[in-house]
Amino acid sequence: MSISKKERLTFLVVIVAFIVAGVLATTHSIVVAQQRPVASVSAKNTVHTFLFLSDIHLDDTAHTTHYGGDTGHDLWQIFKDKLDEVMGGANSPDFMVYTGDLSAHYSCHGTCYLEPNERGAHNRDLSAILKEFQAIATKYHKPFFYLPGNNDAVAGNYYSFADKEHHTALDLIPVSTLFFPQPGAVADSNSAHMLSTPTPFAGYYSAQISKGVRFIALNTVIYVPKYTAVDGSTQLTEGTRQLQWLSDQLADAAAKNEKVYLAMHVPPGVDAYSGKDMWKAQATGSANWQNTFLRLTEKYQATIAGILYGHTHMDEVRRLYDSTGRRITEVAISSPGVTPNHFNNPGFKVVRYDVVSKELLDFTTYYTRVGSKQWGSNSYTFSGTYGSGASIFSRLSTMQVNDVWNSMNKVYRVKNLFAPYNTARGIEVKWQ
Repeated sequence: MSISKKERLTFLVVIVAFIVAGVLATTHSIVVAQQRPVASVSAKNTVHTFLFLSDIHLDDTAHTTHYGGDTGHDLWQIFKDKLDEVMGGANSPDFMVYTGDLSAHYSCHGTCYLEPNERGAHNRDLSAILKEFQAIATKYHKPFFYLPGNNDAVAGNYYSFADKEHHTALDLIPVSTLFFPQPGAVADSNSAHMLSTPTPFAGYYSAQISKGVRFIALNTVIYVPKYTAVDGSTQLTEGTRQLQWLSDQLADAAAKNEKVYLAMHVPPGVDAYSGKDMWKAQATGSANWQNTFLRLTEKYQATIAGILYGHTHMDEVRRLYDSTGRRITEVAISSPGVTPNHFNNPGFKVVRYDVVSKELLDFTTYYTRVGSKQWGSNSYTFSGTYGSGASIFSRLSTMQVNDVWNSMNKVYRVKNLFAPYNTARGIEVKWQ
């Protein structure tokens, strides 16, 4: 039987339509597989909290605190009282995270390096805060996860976490089984315990928070242009080694169907204050650290449930993009500084998360004004600032950048007026 030209054309159109439909169906399934899981918030008992702190910058010699200065004993005392109130409350946080910077800022004369006999005041600041954290962890039997900031190196600001004798701030305090990353840190055999400390003196590690949840602490001070290694390694060696270790950790967590909370001091992207890159762009012939990190967050989007950071002292958010620069793969939230050094109100956060999906749902920022006799009850929430959504990620990833910027500016200095510079440049984190 012969087939007319019109019938052949109709047949070809049908075949092409089937092929296109198949391609679209396949493409759609791929996109869905890459999407972040939706938080399950149907039952109240699935929502828990954790405490998120950063940048205390205690000046152990200062009795009073002022805007533009570091934390004195007056602010330090009311902060400890507030911390005790939160941890002792009816909905006590499950665990505590501190993303670095303990000691006060100090003047550098030619170099920021501190010889061992010049570390007295600096070490007193470090040990005072670390001992307090140990005490609060012991009192409430909750794990405390600490990671280093640029002011926490015993050798000086922006130096390697360990000095040339491999001494770190952790050597200044007694060993505590609830304080991470100290050797032997473990809450009990069924909950928080250390998983990996590949280079113990380098400051990065992973720990099990609870069944199915892994905490990965990075030392991102290594990636800052000012960083200087005095621990026998080099910036390039340790920075590359850490990212390879991170890749292995994320792969292992994904294989075990675990969720990951990723924490660091210095975030990737641009500093909203200076407009400069936070992480050093590597020279030709070596990997670009920020691109490598963004590639990992893209690959393991379904594994990473939250990214936390400090360093900026401000209450800000960041959106991390894939290699095309068009799709948001992760969002990161900061904890503001307790210190009012950057003319911010002192603050910290309690973060709500879903114990089923592990997604970050909301947070409350508790803040006070400098000179107050007690911390008080001043607070605001993420949902009240940015609007409600199924999770922090789902809300931030669907907003226009100008809407994110306008919302962030309301709380950027923890409600102590707007920043006198363009904070928008610190929101979007893309490949360099």
